[in-house]
Amino acid sequence: MSNINYFPTHLALGHAFCNRKEEIKRLTANIEGTNPVLIISPRRYGKTSLAINAFQHARVPFAHIDLYKELTEEDIQTAVLNGIGVLIGQFETAPKRLLKLATDLFSGMEVGVVLGKAGIKLNFNKRKKKAADVIYDSLEKLHQCAKTKKKKAILYMDEFQVLGEITKDHSIEAAIREAAQKSTCISYVFSGSNRHLMQQMFYDKKRPFYKLCDVIFLDRILEKDYEPFIQKAAIDKWNNKLPDFVLQMIFALTERHPYYVNKLCSLLWTEKYLEENIVNNFWEQYVLENRSLIEREIELLSLNQRKLLINLSNQNPTKEVLSKSFSGKWAMSPSSISQAISVLCEKDYLYVDKEGYYRILDPLVKSVLSGETNYKY
Repeated sequence: MSNINYFPTHLALGHAFCNRKEEIKRLTANIEGTNPVLIISPRRYGKTSLAINAFQHARVPFAHIDLYKELTEEDIQTAVLNGIGVLIGQFETAPKRLLKLATDLFSGMEVGVVLGKAGIKLNFNKRKKKAADVIYDSLEKLHQCAKTKKKKAILYMDEFQVLGEITKDHSIEAAIREAAQKSTCISYVFSGSNRHLMQQMFYDKKRPFYKLCDVIFLDRILEKDYEPFIQKAAIDKWNNKLPDFVLQMIFALTERHPYYVNKLCSLLWTEKYLEENIVNNFWEQYVLENRSLIEREIELLSLNQRKLLINLSNQNPTKEVLSKSFSGKWAMSPSSISQAISVLCEKDYLYVDKEGYYRILDPLVKSVLSGETNYKY
């Protein structure tokens, strides 16, 4: 038995990364062509894992700029400049040459550069220039630096919706767009966990990022792709494949949501062997442990939103949410349903599948609200 963790609930890299072959191929092609890319999907579908695996596959230096904790335009500026610092540290490893390279690149930007044990360290002085101007100048200089050194690199800006939430105008968006559009050496990859805000940023004709990127949508991984991956892990763990009914239980309970497949399997793989009811038992225990957390989260929704979410959790997926039979059954007017549906989709509680059915996005939420924690077979 190996020590490979096939089912991490954070980043899935290397042997833990399942499928996404077409997405990897497409993302790699965009990197090679220096085309800006937007990766979009619901939360916990593996956007960051996909991106980093593609970067490693492409064997191109990259910097992962996570904007999740940034609260001001100055924070955004600091994050971008630190990301640039990470990249030039991969361009030049000789300490003295790296220090000169960084000093030249950040000159005139109110940034001090010192050499530390882990590479260069940036010290940010009190700033007078607009963040948008500093970001554009630094990205332009990064491009020139990469061009001079005949290098290619990737700037991966994660949780990018934060930029739209905290900025007063679209000047930083415009600065990044101009740099991304011009660069022939730096590939720009964007992703975020709030699909609604990301779509506003990239699909609104009035916003700078309109039609800039090739958009990669992540869907749930298919059973036919999950099965060989899970069976390989089972052979590695127990020297045997899982029975088909166990696989079907895993897929039914998690609804192939990537995070929950990994979560449930990570629990199962702690066992020395799998008994018949162990899958249901683990899922039921996981639901019970998280019930109060989900209930507190749902309490933040309006009464109509809660009512609709609970109702949809207790029935099969439907297309007819605005029909008279549906509104009559749940004593809600079509306008109330429409408004509630819109908010629940924006907040990633609901999604519409390829056939037009409204479904609960999170299987844990569905299990808590429906009271169903067992797979029937």
